[in-house]
Formats: sequence, C-alpha cells, structure tokens
Amino acid sequence: MIVVILDDSMTVRLTIEAYLDELGVDECDIFSTDDGEEALEYISEHGADIIFSDLYMPKMDGELFVDNLLRIDPKLVSRLFVISGVEDNSEFDSVKKAGAKRFIKKPINREHFNHFVKPEILKKNKLT
Repeated sequence: MIVVILDDSMTVRLTIEAYLDELGVDECDIFSTDDGEEALEYISEHGADIIFSDLYMPKMDGELFVDNLLRIDPKLVSRLFVISGVEDNSEFDSVKKAGAKRFIKKPINREHFNHFVKPEILKKNKLT
C-alpha cells in the first residue's frame, strides 16, 4: 500500500498519519510532504493507492495538483481525497472541475475519515 499525504500543515499530515496507523497502514507505506511537485514526482515513480491533497497551499494549490495528477493517470481520481478547512462547499468547485470527487473537511473528524478511507484500505488489502 502506498499513501501520499500533501498538506502545508504538519499538524494535518500528522493527524492523517495517526488515523491511518489506527486503520493498520504501516508508517513506511506513507509518503508525506508539503510540496506538490515532490508529491507528483513520488507518485510518478512509485504510484499511489490513496492520495490526500490540501486545497490551499502556498507552492501549488489543490486545483493545479489535481490537474497535474490526472495527467499522470486519470484513474488516480478514484483514489484522491481533497482536504480543506473551507466553510463553503463551493470552494471545492475548482477541483471538482479538475476531476476530484471526494472531500474531507478540516478539522478532520476521525469517524468521517474512517467511514470514507477505511473501505479504500480494505479494498486495497484484498487485492494484495
């Protein structure tokens, strides 16, 4: 299993890592960064089973990341979760247009996270 976490907040990255650990994902299977270019390079080289991307980041925003990600492999959209602290769901419209379909709001609620992410982990584990 390969999980990529892209967020400019170390706190958010550590929270997602902790929730993934609770779901049985090994720490060595997680690539975490605050740099969209670095995340895209990693995904190009290693692939990804689940991807988390923040919507607003200083170096590369979520819309540009999603657009570039889907150029690597359009099927990755089914493995992508866009995360953001936005209050208005219309803020997600730009990444929806780029192809994103799954969203998690900050602060990340453990039950909500588990509800949507655990099935993806179980699905991947069944395939391996």
